[in-house]
Amino acid sequence: MADFDTKARKARLRLALAGAVAVAALVGGGVLALSLLDSDDSAGQPDAKTPSSAAPSTSQSSTAAPSQVFTPAEAPRVPILKPRTNAEGIGTGFPPTALGATSAAVTYWEDLDLLDDVIARKQWTAIAAKDSPATIDQGVTEVRKVREGVGLPPSGGNPDGLTFATSVKAALVRSLDKSGDVIDVWMVYDRYATIRDKGADENPLRDEVTNLILKWDGTDWKVTTEAQYTAKVKGPRAYDPASKYAWAEGWRVVSDG
Repeated sequence: MADFDTKARKARLRLALAGAVAVAALVGGGVLALSLLDSDDSAGQPDAKTPSSAAPSTSQSSTAAPSQVFTPAEAPRVPILKPRTNAEGIGTGFPPTALGATSAAVTYWEDLDLLDDVIARKQWTAIAAKDSPATIDQGVTEVRKVREGVGLPPSGGNPDGLTFATSVKAALVRSLDKSGDVIDVWMVYDRYATIRDKGADENPLRDEVTNLILKWDGTDWKVTTEAQYTAKVKGPRAYDPASKYAWAEGWRVVSDG
């Protein structure tokens, strides 16, 4: 069996392939762009009196007029909302807005366990749509593929001394239906490995791209991989923080606020 450092490197590389549990095939289909410029300082959790069945808001903020041209690096950053609740170590509880969906996707992607299939099953169960049970199985399967790819048993906990951290840098959102209840969130992220007594990974994964399709279930945003939605997914223009075309496409830098 390879030594620990080699396994850590293989795990880092394998994770690049394992990330997109909910990434759909890049096929054609009309989609509606949603603004992510809902970055008013007053943005926060919904009022307690807001009906749980309320559709996500798709109104555009006045932060940037349509005639203005930015790059993602120049434009106002999108503040990621803090989760109101926690389930199985993953942040949950987001409002029924486009910003809420974006915040949910970023939080889920950063909180998901990458090597412990037991924890991963609990987490995916907490965030998967009830009518999309295959999402859970796909998530667990990807974790087990990672484990096998680095010489670990297919099922088990995280190797002692090896941890990973995911950091989402930018996001792009699109509605997949007219109601705004189903939103496709694309993300650009970095992923770092940390090895005990050896420090952080000197060659982390950078600028990886994935997406999650989120469905409002009346109480929270849930991940779905239903074919009726994945068939509508269209891959966006490549992210570049210095590109006005990437900004026009809808890419926005995200911030923890």
